[in-house]
Amino acid sequence: MMARAAEADGAGTGDERSFRPTSGTALGWTGVVLAAASVVDVLVDGHGLGGVRFGLGAAIFGLLVWCFMLRPRLVIRSADLELRNPFLSWHVPLVTVRRVAVRAVTRVWTDDRRFDGVAVGRPARSLRHARPSTRDTIGLPGLGGSRISTPVEATRPQKGQLDPDMTADFVVEQILFAADQARERSQPSGTPTRSWAWPELGLLLVLVVGLVVSLLL
Repeated sequence: MMARAAEADGAGTGDERSFRPTSGTALGWTGVVLAAASVVDVLVDGHGLGGVRFGLGAAIFGLLVWCFMLRPRLVIRSADLELRNPFLSWHVPLVTVRRVAVRAVTRVWTDDRRFDGVAVGRPARSLRHARPSTRDTIGLPGLGGSRISTPVEATRPQKGQLDPDMTADFVVEQILFAADQARERSQPSGTPTRSWAWPELGLLLVLVVGLVVSLLL
Protein backbone atom coordinates (compact mmCIF):
# COMPACT_ATOMS: atom_id res chain seq x y z
CA MET A 1 0.00 0.00 0.00
CA MET A 2 2.80 2.41 0.90
CA ALA A 3 4.59 1.65 -2.35
CA ARG A 4 1.46 2.37 -4.36
CA ALA A 5 0.94 5.65 -2.49
CA ALA A 6 4.49 6.74 -3.16
CA GLU A 7 4.22 5.79 -6.83
CA ALA A 8 0.98 7.72 -7.19
CA ASP A 9 2.51 10.76 -5.52
CA GLY A 10 5.59 10.34 -7.68
CA ALA A 11 3.65 10.59 -10.91
CA GLY A 12 4.00 14.38 -10.94
CA THR A 13 3.71 16.42 -14.10
CA GLY A 14 6.05 16.38 -17.06
CA ASP A 15 9.51 15.09 -16.15
CA GLU A 16 9.09 15.70 -12.42
CA ARG A 17 8.35 12.93 -9.91
CA SER A 18 7.81 13.80 -6.26
CA PHE A 19 7.74 11.44 -3.28
CA ARG A 20 6.23 12.58 0.00
CA PRO A 21 7.36 11.29 3.43
CA THR A 22 6.80 7.55 3.84
CA SER A 23 5.90 7.80 7.53
CA GLY A 24 4.32 10.22 9.98
CA THR A 25 2.18 12.10 7.47
CA ALA A 26 -1.14 11.50 9.24
CA LEU A 27 0.39 12.37 12.62
CA GLY A 28 1.97 15.47 11.11
CA TRP A 29 -1.29 16.79 9.68
CA THR A 30 -2.99 16.09 13.01
CA GLY A 31 -0.36 18.18 14.79
CA VAL A 32 -0.68 21.03 12.28
CA VAL A 33 -4.48 21.08 12.56
CA LEU A 34 -4.37 21.10 16.38
CA ALA A 35 -1.81 23.90 16.37
CA ALA A 36 -3.88 25.93 13.90
CA ALA A 37 -7.03 25.41 16.00
CA SER A 38 -5.18 26.65 19.08
CA VAL A 39 -3.97 29.77 17.28
CA VAL A 40 -7.48 30.50 15.96
CA ASP A 41 -8.92 30.08 19.45
CA VAL A 42 -6.45 32.62 20.83
CA LEU A 43 -7.18 35.08 18.00
CA VAL A 44 -10.94 34.80 18.53
CA ASP A 45 -11.17 34.74 22.33
CA GLY A 46 -7.95 36.51 23.29
CA HIS A 47 -7.24 35.17 26.83
CA GLY A 48 -4.82 38.02 27.55
CA LEU A 49 -1.03 37.79 27.67
CA GLY A 50 -1.16 34.13 28.68
CA GLY A 51 -3.23 33.38 25.61
CA VAL A 52 -0.75 35.19 23.39
CA ARG A 53 2.07 33.08 24.81
CA PHE A 54 0.07 29.92 24.29
CA GLY A 55 -0.81 30.91 20.73
CA LEU A 56 2.81 31.66 19.87
CA GLY A 57 3.92 28.34 21.38
CA ALA A 58 1.25 26.50 19.40
CA ALA A 59 2.30 28.27 16.19
CA ILE A 60 5.95 27.31 16.77
CA PHE A 61 4.91 23.70 17.43
CA GLY A 62 2.80 23.58 14.26
CA LEU A 63 5.58 25.07 12.16
CA LEU A 64 8.14 22.55 13.46
CA VAL A 65 5.73 19.70 12.78
CA TRP A 66 5.31 20.98 9.23
CA CYS A 67 9.06 21.30 8.68
CA PHE A 68 10.05 17.91 10.07
CA MET A 69 7.08 15.71 9.16
CA LEU A 70 5.38 17.23 6.11
CA ARG A 71 7.81 19.47 4.22
CA PRO A 72 10.43 16.82 3.30
CA ARG A 73 10.23 15.59 -0.28
CA LEU A 74 12.30 13.64 -2.75
CA VAL A 75 11.90 15.22 -6.18
CA ILE A 76 13.33 13.71 -9.37
CA ARG A 77 13.54 16.16 -12.27
CA SER A 78 14.99 15.75 -15.75
CA ALA A 79 18.38 17.16 -14.76
CA ASP A 80 18.65 17.05 -10.98
CA LEU A 81 17.53 15.30 -7.81
CA GLU A 82 16.19 17.41 -4.95
CA LEU A 83 16.50 16.06 -1.42
CA ARG A 84 14.22 18.40 0.49
CA ASN A 85 14.78 18.30 4.25
CA PRO A 86 13.29 20.23 7.19
CA PHE A 87 15.27 23.44 6.68
CA LEU A 88 17.44 22.92 3.61
CA SER A 89 17.43 21.12 0.28
CA TRP A 90 20.22 19.48 -1.68
CA HIS A 91 20.09 19.73 -5.48
CA VAL A 92 22.24 16.98 -6.98
CA PRO A 93 22.80 16.78 -10.77
CA LEU A 94 21.58 13.36 -11.88
CA VAL A 95 24.63 12.67 -14.03
CA THR A 96 26.82 12.76 -10.91
CA VAL A 97 24.80 10.15 -8.99
CA ARG A 98 26.81 6.96 -8.50
CA ARG A 99 24.98 5.08 -5.77
CA VAL A 100 21.68 5.25 -3.90
CA ALA A 101 20.76 3.51 -0.66
CA VAL A 102 17.63 3.81 1.45
CA ARG A 103 17.86 2.90 5.11
CA ALA A 104 16.56 5.20 7.87
CA VAL A 105 17.07 8.02 5.33
CA THR A 106 17.81 8.16 1.61
CA ARG A 107 21.52 8.48 0.88
CA VAL A 108 22.86 9.50 -2.50
CA TRP A 109 26.55 9.32 -3.38
CA THR A 110 28.45 11.16 -6.06
CA ASP A 111 32.15 10.56 -6.73
CA ASP A 112 33.29 12.31 -3.57
CA ARG A 113 30.31 13.30 -1.42
CA ARG A 114 27.22 11.90 0.23
CA PHE A 115 23.85 13.64 0.51
CA ASP A 116 20.99 12.67 2.81
CA GLY A 117 17.25 13.11 2.37
CA VAL A 118 14.83 12.30 5.19
CA ALA A 119 11.60 12.00 3.17
CA VAL A 120 11.91 8.33 2.19
CA GLY A 121 13.20 5.72 4.59
CA ARG A 122 12.71 2.12 5.61
CA PRO A 123 10.74 1.18 8.74
CA ALA A 124 12.74 0.08 11.77
CA ARG A 125 11.49 -3.51 11.50
CA SER A 126 12.98 -3.74 8.01
CA LEU A 127 16.31 -2.27 9.10
CA ARG A 128 16.74 -4.98 11.71
CA HIS A 129 16.74 -7.60 8.96
CA ALA A 130 18.60 -5.58 6.33
CA ARG A 131 21.99 -6.67 5.06
CA PRO A 132 24.80 -4.60 6.70
CA SER A 133 26.34 -1.98 4.46
CA THR A 134 29.73 -0.32 4.45
CA ARG A 135 29.72 3.06 6.18
CA ASP A 136 32.01 6.04 6.14
CA THR A 137 31.57 9.07 8.33
CA ILE A 138 28.17 9.60 9.95
CA GLY A 139 26.48 12.96 9.67
CA LEU A 140 23.27 14.43 10.99
CA PRO A 141 20.25 13.14 9.06
CA GLY A 142 19.09 15.63 6.49
CA LEU A 143 22.32 17.65 6.40
CA GLY A 144 24.40 15.34 4.19
CA GLY A 145 27.57 16.47 2.46
CA SER A 146 29.86 14.03 4.31
CA ARG A 147 33.08 13.06 2.57
CA ILE A 148 33.73 9.46 1.56
CA SER A 149 37.15 7.96 1.07
CA THR A 150 36.56 5.75 -1.98
CA PRO A 151 34.36 6.15 -5.06
CA VAL A 152 31.34 3.89 -5.34
CA GLU A 153 29.43 2.53 -8.30
CA ALA A 154 25.71 2.57 -8.96
CA THR A 155 24.02 -0.49 -7.44
CA ARG A 156 20.51 -1.87 -7.70
CA PRO A 157 18.73 -4.21 -5.29
CA GLN A 158 19.08 -7.86 -6.24
CA LYS A 159 16.21 -10.30 -6.65
CA GLY A 160 15.30 -11.96 -3.39
CA GLN A 161 16.74 -9.07 -1.38
CA LEU A 162 13.87 -6.61 -1.82
CA ASP A 163 12.51 -5.09 1.36
CA PRO A 164 8.90 -6.01 2.21
CA ASP A 165 8.12 -2.31 1.98
CA MET A 166 8.66 -1.78 -1.74
CA THR A 167 8.63 2.00 -1.58
CA ALA A 168 12.34 2.29 -0.78
CA ASP A 169 13.34 -0.03 -3.61
CA PHE A 170 11.04 1.74 -6.04
CA VAL A 171 12.66 5.08 -5.16
CA VAL A 172 16.16 3.62 -5.65
CA GLU A 173 15.19 2.33 -9.09
CA GLN A 174 13.62 5.63 -10.11
CA ILE A 175 16.67 7.68 -9.10
CA LEU A 176 19.15 5.37 -10.81
CA PHE A 177 16.99 5.13 -13.94
CA ALA A 178 16.76 8.93 -14.13
CA ALA A 179 20.54 9.15 -13.63
CA ASP A 180 21.09 6.69 -16.50
CA GLN A 181 18.83 8.74 -18.75
CA ALA A 182 20.64 11.96 -17.84
CA ARG A 183 23.98 10.39 -18.75
CA GLU A 184 22.57 9.09 -22.05
CA ARG A 185 21.49 12.64 -22.89
CA SER A 186 25.02 13.83 -22.05
CA GLN A 187 23.73 16.50 -19.74
CA PRO A 188 26.35 18.74 -18.10
CA SER A 189 27.35 17.52 -14.66
CA GLY A 190 27.34 20.77 -12.72
CA THR A 191 27.94 21.04 -9.00
CA PRO A 192 25.59 19.98 -6.19
CA THR A 193 24.03 22.99 -4.49
CA ARG A 194 21.88 23.62 -1.45
CA SER A 195 19.02 25.99 -0.79
CA TRP A 196 17.53 27.06 2.53
CA ALA A 197 13.88 27.08 3.53
CA TRP A 198 13.88 30.84 4.06
CA PRO A 199 10.08 31.29 4.47
CA GLU A 200 9.96 28.67 7.24
CA LEU A 201 13.16 29.92 8.87
CA GLY A 202 11.99 33.54 8.75
CA LEU A 203 8.59 32.70 10.22
CA LEU A 204 10.19 30.57 12.93
CA LEU A 205 12.50 33.44 13.89
CA VAL A 206 9.60 35.88 14.12
CA LEU A 207 7.56 33.49 16.27
CA VAL A 208 10.46 32.70 18.62
CA VAL A 209 11.30 36.40 19.05
CA GLY A 210 7.62 37.13 19.72
CA LEU A 211 7.44 34.38 22.34
CA VAL A 212 10.61 35.59 24.07
CA VAL A 213 9.31 39.16 24.15
CA SER A 214 5.97 38.01 25.58
CA LEU A 215 7.78 36.09 28.33
CA LEU A 216 9.75 39.20 29.29
CA LEU A 217 6.67 41.39 29.64
